[in-house]
Amino acid sequence: MRQLLYSLFALCLLAPDTPWAGDAEEPATIAGPTGMQGISFTEWDTILENQHGNIAVVDFWASWCTPCIERFPHMVKMHHEYSNRGVRFISLNLDEKGDEESIEWCNNFLERIGADFPNYHMDENMSQAFERLDLLSLPAVRIFATDGSEAYRLTGDNPYKQFTEKNVENAILELLAQ
Repeated sequence: MRQLLYSLFALCLLAPDTPWAGDAEEPATIAGPTGMQGISFTEWDTILENQHGNIAVVDFWASWCTPCIERFPHMVKMHHEYSNRGVRFISLNLDEKGDEESIEWCNNFLERIGADFPNYHMDENMSQAFERLDLLSLPAVRIFATDGSEAYRLTGDNPYKQFTEKNVENAILELLAQ
């Protein structure tokens, strides 16, 4: 747990475009249909169960995770490219529950990049969320097969071997080919 907290702290220090970065450019409007919906663990389980029959790409992210923010527009692009082929994209934000400044920043970010797929915010304690979701770090993408099983887990756990957008796309293509 201590290592997780140190990792989260280090990522906060390295993230230049976060709510704490000062003069980050933000859109003037509040997020509309792209905004996040707060959910509980139970609701998250239901959301995943409802994806059966589709390939589901789940992007776990937070405002303090610079690689997450950099990769997110690519997820939006892939959503537009593959959604008509039975691939569903979902994002789950893991900023701290009750951190209204971060949540507002995230909603503005989602609107600015046009993330028009389901976007959720885990409305639970962040440490408990990482544990319950079996995450060590962010970014992380999990891809579920049509039967609901986890087919791919792409994580940022190893700083020397980060996954790329191409890894995500290749996983999607492999599942579509089955």
